Amino acid sequence: MDKTTSFLPDLHDLHQKLENVREKLDRGPRRIAAQQRILKDKEAEKESFKEKLMELRKSADGKSLQLKSNEAKIGDLRGKLNAASSNKEYEIISSQIEADEMANSVLEDEILEALEKVDQCQQDIADADEAIKEQQATINKTEQEVNAAKAGLEEEASQLEGELSELEKEIPAAMKDQYRRLVDAHGASCLTLVENDACTSCYAIIAPQERVQLNMGKFMLCRSCGRIMYQNKS
Repeated sequence: MDKTTSFLPDLHDLHQKLENVREKLDRGPRRIAAQQRILKDKEAEKESFKEKLMELRKSADGKSLQLKSNEAKIGDLRGKLNAASSNKEYEIISSQIEADEMANSVLEDEILEALEKVDQCQQDIADADEAIKEQQATINKTEQEVNAAKAGLEEEASQLEGELSELEKEIPAAMKDQYRRLVDAHGASCLTLVENDACTSCYAIIAPQERVQLNMGKFMLCRSCGRIMYQNKS
């Protein structure tokens, strides 16, 4: 490979290493953000349980009041039963008492079921609290890990940026604007290795004349994907 383009494999390698380090730097905040979204979901779930608990208690309280009202009504009917002036009146009042007692029996079952649901909902809230604490602990641990790795990654990125900037000085002036546009468009894949006469980015086959020019160390762009082509060092 002619010295004109002999630096391109190293340039591509630096781009790839820098992209990898930057990805690691970006990944940390993304991990934290994802875990914070999980925390918000768990907090929302807890609020949902609390709203449900209020509704269950309201329902249980309403049924309890209804039961007390019915019991008072039955008490009044029993007083009227003792004062009944005829068998017909006695039978009517007795039937009403029987119906109200049956209704109360159903209410008692419903109240018991409602109270069981209240207990379960309170347990759900307690479980949600524990899940929130665990998720917050996970976030704290992740933040510590990310912060611990950040300084080293930033230092590595700075070093790679310096090496990259130095090597980019080898790019001919006529190619620099196009090179920068390719970096902006494709990042680390702005360059592409040619293997077996094919671009490894788009798999287009290069022409014989292009192979000759590559061997001569000429700057060549892939006719298909537009990336800067290079060959491995020989």
